[in-house]
Amino acid sequence: MARRKIFGVITGCALVMFIFCGEVPSTFAQAKPAKGFTWKLQSAWPPPEKIMGYWGAFGQASEIARKVKERTKGELDIKLFPPGALFKELETPDALKRGAIEMACSAGSYHLSILPEVLFEWGLPYGAKTPDVAGKLLMNEEYLKILRKAYAEKHNVQLLGLSSVSSYNYVTRFPVNTMEDLKGKKIRALGVTAQVVKAHGATPSMITGAEQYMALQRGTIDGTVYPPYAGITYKIFEVAKFHSWPPIYSAVTVNHVVNLGAWNKLPKEYQEILQDEVSKMAKYSFEVSGPALEKIATEEGKKMKAEATFLSDGEYQKFRQAAVPLWEEWGKKSPYCGQLLTIAKGIYGGK
Repeated sequence: MARRKIFGVITGCALVMFIFCGEVPSTFAQAKPAKGFTWKLQSAWPPPEKIMGYWGAFGQASEIARKVKERTKGELDIKLFPPGALFKELETPDALKRGAIEMACSAGSYHLSILPEVLFEWGLPYGAKTPDVAGKLLMNEEYLKILRKAYAEKHNVQLLGLSSVSSYNYVTRFPVNTMEDLKGKKIRALGVTAQVVKAHGATPSMITGAEQYMALQRGTIDGTVYPPYAGITYKIFEVAKFHSWPPIYSAVTVNHVVNLGAWNKLPKEYQEILQDEVSKMAKYSFEVSGPALEKIATEEGKKMKAEATFLSDGEYQKFRQAAVPLWEEWGKKSPYCGQLLTIAKGIYGGK
């Protein structure tokens, strides 16, 4: 009997040692938490990474993912996918909300049906003359805090920040020196820019970006609202020889958004690293790449015999005043929109 008790104790001890020091059975291995995080990030913009030597929207997402992986020693590995690779562009917001992907580099306009607050993601039309001034609003913490509340409450998404890819200007077959020059003209414009074009007396034309070169060449349209660097990269300056400054929007932004459930599962340290890299990219885009692309568009455009026209201060105010009713209309869309408009007016100035 004594021998059996001793054998039982020895066997029990051996089993404990086997479990904790030896090879772990598969049931224990399955219970062990996975190490690290692998995320899927779909961009609404395709490669290349750089435009005229500066990070474009796809490149911004790619660089953020690289930096995060490096700083977390591979523990947060964000896999970047181009448009349509996982979901169609208009399906991406829903996929993000459901958690089918963890992150997106997207456009606020894709969320407009449920988030009127995204009307303010580009700031205000004719609100800022330069990208750095636009950045004072779009990197403002109180402004971002309100946008983040709207995204979290209505879309189950954490907004990390907004970075700029370009300005949006009138690029036309005729010089724009006064608002009268736009009267009766057909201008390719979509979404909120179509509202601005209409306010300036022109007729918005809802054609795709791919169709605009031929439409400009044939005279089907008289101009477009587009990034001025596209005059060079897409050769728009071959068929539209004028670009107007200051731009309609000094910063057309990308939003960097994360599924809220995925965000909340990250250790605070990783959240801070990801947030920091997005904030750094935003600062770079407003203060470095934005002004550089404006300069390139103006100087390189001359080689294609394109002319930059500049509104006088008095004429700029007319363009701005025509857009102000839109500001007020958007501010009434929701309580958050009203708060965003108040902050924007405080930074950009009111009427």
